[in-house]
Amino acid sequence: MNKKLLVSGSLLAVAALFFVGKRGGEELSLPVCESIPKVDTPVHFFSDDSISETRIEEFIDYSNLILENSCIPIKRTLSGITRLDLTDFKSKYSGKLHQQLVLNVGDSTLEPMQKIGNYYVLVLPKDSPFSQYRAGVAHVNFSRSFLALSYDAKPHVLEHELGHLAWAWHDRTAVYWLKEQLLTEHHKQIKPYAFGARCYDAGTVMTYAEKILPVYSSPNIKYYGKACGNAETADNARHMRDFAQSLMLAP
Repeated sequence: MNKKLLVSGSLLAVAALFFVGKRGGEELSLPVCESIPKVDTPVHFFSDDSISETRIEEFIDYSNLILENSCIPIKRTLSGITRLDLTDFKSKYSGKLHQQLVLNVGDSTLEPMQKIGNYYVLVLPKDSPFSQYRAGVAHVNFSRSFLALSYDAKPHVLEHELGHLAWAWHDRTAVYWLKEQLLTEHHKQIKPYAFGARCYDAGTVMTYAEKILPVYSSPNIKYYGKACGNAETADNARHMRDFAQSLMLAP
């Protein structure tokens, strides 16, 4: 009798642990977006033949998925692809890579792409030092329009770097550290809520979580019932909407 009770008790304990550990809520719960016009942000790619046009379109499509999921009225459009010989692009640093790009295509080609809300992307091949070093980089001290990607970067990396160029930041980033990294004239761009967030076992697009969700941080987005942000410190969706508004008002 005692043995039966022990077995029954063990089964009940296992069942209880199962229900306690089970995640509640919908997998990804998104807000209903207000229907407003979207601002177009053209993106031009410079690459060799190591990345196909289809793969480039996947980057653009995934960026638009993230923006749509986050109720951000911005649309990424592929404005063109220029094929280059990247044999001499040996640096792993964005500044030197940009210098090499200027030498190859000329300032007159790049200048029209250097307006706020216009972007150009250098995609480096597999054997480049950059691709062996990192997946992507954008540095606002250097440019508000230029970023570099590795040929095998994951789909979300394009939007991650474009987020940086709009002053969106990682999670777990101290403001004092950002101020050390940015030019003094850019400190006013550091908003206290413009940071990424983790929710349950995943992270929003501006994080380095192992699993990245196709959203910017927002208290209105939930993952298995856990909010993917908060209004005070992690609402990059709000920040990106403000950025979109600034583009719409720009002359």
